[in-house]
Amino acid sequence: MKSEPGSLLEVQFDRSDFQIDLCLEWQARSLVLFGASGSGKTTLLRVLLGLEPAAKARTRLAGNWLEDAAQGICQPIHERRLGWVPQSPTLFPDRDVEANIRFGIRAGADASWIERAIDVLELDALRKRAVDDLSGGERQRVALARAIAIRPRALLLDEPMASLDLGLRSRILPYLLRIRDELDLPIVYITHDPDEALLLGDTIAVLDNGQLIAQGAPRETLWSQAVHSLSVQVGVENVVDVTCLENVGTASGSSRRVQTSEGLELETPWPLIPNEPLTIGIRAEDILVSLDKPSRISARNVCPGRVARIDTQSDDCLIHVEVGRDLLIARLTVGATQDLQLATGSNVYLIIKSQALRRIR
Repeated sequence: MKSEPGSLLEVQFDRSDFQIDLCLEWQARSLVLFGASGSGKTTLLRVLLGLEPAAKARTRLAGNWLEDAAQGICQPIHERRLGWVPQSPTLFPDRDVEANIRFGIRAGADASWIERAIDVLELDALRKRAVDDLSGGERQRVALARAIAIRPRALLLDEPMASLDLGLRSRILPYLLRIRDELDLPIVYITHDPDEALLLGDTIAVLDNGQLIAQGAPRETLWSQAVHSLSVQVGVENVVDVTCLENVGTASGSSRRVQTSEGLELETPWPLIPNEPLTIGIRAEDILVSLDKPSRISARNVCPGRVARIDTQSDDCLIHVEVGRDLLIARLTVGATQDLQLATGSNVYLIIKSQALRRIR
């Protein structure tokens, strides 16, 4: 079978209520399919799996062709070797954890991948546990391990954390990062959560109504002009990696201040462990913009900066502000932008309440 570098997803699919027409190529190990509900993300995964025979498709993952009529290639579903975790994975209640993980493993398969899956997802202590006794997060880890245990050609994850609350999501996320970094599996990851897209994706493809509207590095793409119209709908926000500073004399003796690698300091609402790395989110609409340095205000973060770019769309503007070497983006109404006479090069102050910061991980 002919092999070519990289991955390809070229799809034409017409249904009475929906149409997909796109061509997506990528070289990165981890691709995030991002967009609002109904944009076509799950349908594309089903095409990769071979579950949409009515679609006209050419598909290649990590250099391996799955489907291409011109070459006479159409791999059967069971030969595609794709690990799939749907939004609501089903575990077998009559089998324990290990039996669920081993389900679908062919005779003579490489058993070492079963142990790798159990190790990466830290399930050794749960091997003989009945699945009815598992928490939501544990069940999701078992579903992920089952998908990995077959030694897949690639891993397809369809919003694997959508059914979990925020607390469980924060506990599952490190396991997804371990899968990506330690197993070196090609991953196609569906989400409409910008935090997950920024943290897990090497490349992001943004979909809207069955069309590819943007593709590239996650951070730059999510804040691009092409995605501006979707930013409110999908909740795009600033996501920054920071490290907790040493204790700064708080009454509790623990620090609440963090700093980016470029030197931007922010005060959080939570006590933190010195030198602890974490990722925080700040929604663009939670950042105020002032031309004058404010005084005698309750907001704990006042950051001087310079306007680098303004993206305007009918009702609002995205104000891209360089704060030292960091970039933060505020959302203002068109009227507010005009009243402040903001333009590229304007010196401004960004005002951020500590309570507006959200801890992602």
